[in-house]
Amino acid sequence: KLIVGLGNPGLKYRNTRHNIGFMIVDKFAIDQGLSWRYSRDWMCFYIKRENFVVIKPSTYMNKSGEAVKAVSKFFKIAAKDILVIHDELDLQFGKVRISYDSTSAGHKGVESAIKSMGSFEFARLRLGIGRPTQESIDLEKYVLETFGEDELGHLDEIIKRATDAINSYLESGISATMNRFN
Repeated sequence: KLIVGLGNPGLKYRNTRHNIGFMIVDKFAIDQGLSWRYSRDWMCFYIKRENFVVIKPSTYMNKSGEAVKAVSKFFKIAAKDILVIHDELDLQFGKVRISYDSTSAGHKGVESAIKSMGSFEFARLRLGIGRPTQESIDLEKYVLETFGEDELGHLDEIIKRATDAINSYLESGISATMNRFN
């Protein structure tokens, strides 16, 4: 299986809402005692274990599908065995939802994965970041902001729930994980 954490590279984006996918796979790696390696050919940081590969694309969000395609092709991982982890504006902050075989809903990283893979038949672990409370705030700006103080107090709990979902996906598959976490 292939686990993909979506985010943007660089310190500038490190703790932004759009990078929650990176935060989750980083925590997963720490919990598993695993270390990241870098592949220029695959355009990502990766961890390879016997039954799964975890990646963080080193491209910007809208090009992340290139890494997904390169790694899945190299390891012969079918789209149905991929879990993409990303932020979700249309979910209330803190909500964790698993979906399968769905459209991008406007998320540029997911769009890139769909385009590069030629399929949307993969699983998605969606982390609610909510929408800005002020309509005057541009959505692109909002997702690139760091979490608010009130949100930071809940972030560890949300990330823990997401890493539990990854473990469930690896151990029990998509259907059981959807039943447990949705």
